[in-house]
Amino acid sequence: MKQGPDTVRTGFTLVELVLIVALLAILASIAIPRIGWGTMGKIEAETAARNFSDYLKLARSLAITHASSNSRGYRVVLSSSQPYRYSLINVDTSEVIKGPIDIPRDVTCTGDDVFHFTPLGQLKDGSTLTLRFSKSGETTTVTVTPVGRITVQ
Repeated sequence: MKQGPDTVRTGFTLVELVLIVALLAILASIAIPRIGWGTMGKIEAETAARNFSDYLKLARSLAITHASSNSRGYRVVLSSSQPYRYSLINVDTSEVIKGPIDIPRDVTCTGDDVFHFTPLGQLKDGSTLTLRFSKSGETTTVTVTPVGRITVQ
């Protein structure tokens, strides 16, 4: 088929495609780092909070499970200075069951630092305890009610 001056060309040349890909790469290299760091702070704080809440759930479970042989329960204790770390302790024997577990350095912790569960799975002090995990302006809170309900928000 013969092409004349009125023939419409379809597709892109290799040069046009390379220029578009290069432009997209430049835009992505600018946009991705700006989006990523704030999100990483939120993820790290939330992950640290969820890991801590898992230890609280384990301490509560152990307190209930071993109620017949351990009358004083279990507790999770957080160090009050950096680097923050926490341990699961058998209150009857003062034995460290698990830990210490380090919290990432850039994550700060504020709030209560001792969570003591009785053999019935309740908090020993009978008041709501909270611990906040923060990084890059993002905060995740772990709350324990007097009856032992553990939530992460």
